[in-house]
Amino acid sequence: MTTRVLGIDLHDAGRDGVYRVDPDDPVTLVGDAQRAGLALARIDLADCRNEAAVLERIAEQAGLPPPASGSWAQLDAALRADEGAGRVLLFDHAVTFCRAAPEAYTACRRALEDMARAGHARGVPFFVFMEFPDNETRDAAIDA
Repeated sequence: MTTRVLGIDLHDAGRDGVYRVDPDDPVTLVGDAQRAGLALARIDLADCRNEAAVLERIAEQAGLPPPASGSWAQLDAALRADEGAGRVLLFDHAVTFCRAAPEAYTACRRALEDMARAGHARGVPFFVFMEFPDNETRDAAIDA
């Protein structure tokens, strides 16, 4: 299933990564992920102010228990245990989170990129879609 927004095949683990989307893209991405049969979690970061809040929010929206020690490694392990055919994390209000807590946002982006690389290495699709701040233009997708 190719997403109409970015033109990437959501079954292709070689394209795993963190992708920039526009504010009006999520509705299309939700439908694309559902049609591709991937586990989808839509995560609202509007009121998150630190990494712990983001970790809890991801676990909550993915239907997982919160990581006991607020650890990205624990969250990654829980997501992998329940990944099935693959996973899509769709973040709303990432720019709001970035403005409120820029260092936490950067740490979260790095952790999500690492998680996508791990999915890539396992051959399991793991895609993250979020808005980036205007000054952040780098494409974090993994080059296979």
